[in-house]
Amino acid sequence: MAGAAVLATLPLTATTATAATKCASGKICTWSKPGFGGTKHTYGKDSGCCPRSGRSVSDQSNKVVTLCKDASCYGSRFDIEPGHYSEKTPWPVKSMAVWG
Repeated sequence: MAGAAVLATLPLTATTATAATKCASGKICTWSKPGFGGTKHTYGKDSGCCPRSGRSVSDQSNKVVTLCKDASCYGSRFDIEPGHYSEKTPWPVKSMAVWG
């Protein structure tokens, strides 16, 4: 879990810019496979808990996103700060809470 928290807070650099360029500014994107592969879903900045799925995620919104292992924002979780991403979540994401 500690590794996931570190990964989720890595800043974007030239080598990691793909996560930002694959997800539009102001949006939150998830992909069905690690490494931004598979089916992509794009979401606005709706606040609160929503059912979402994915194995990689990019937060290009201006809000903190909490990714949860279980539905209804329960179970293991970790945060992704605005402008950050996770190329491979530690488990399949089942729900997401957007704060602010």
